[in-house]
Amino acid sequence: MTTVREGFLLIESQAAAVPGGVGFPRDAVTQARLGHPVVLFLIQDAVALAVPGRSPELEAFIGAGGRVWVDDFSLAQRGLANAGLLPAAHRTDMGAVAEAVLNPAVKVVWH
Repeated sequence: MTTVREGFLLIESQAAAVPGGVGFPRDAVTQARLGHPVVLFLIQDAVALAVPGRSPELEAFIGAGGRVWVDDFSLAQRGLANAGLLPAAHRTDMGAVAEAVLNPAVKVVWH
């Protein structure tokens, strides 16, 4: 996994808890299709979206060139530490996120 040097860091915490859960991931797909570098960081309830078959929008995001980070701690809290994730989903911790948040070239949006 590489760091975020520019573009967008979209932090999703709620998608799995919202019926359909498509709004924010759909926005991520749009940004990636426009050619913007985008990392979607899944935390809290949203980590469930990284399980294969759970989110067509997340798979479309990956297909559009977006990168997906998944919070290790949130996976463990939800009993998903050993779950198989989408191959393009990278487990990470808050250190990588903090580095991106502090980078002035990265636009951060938290949902």
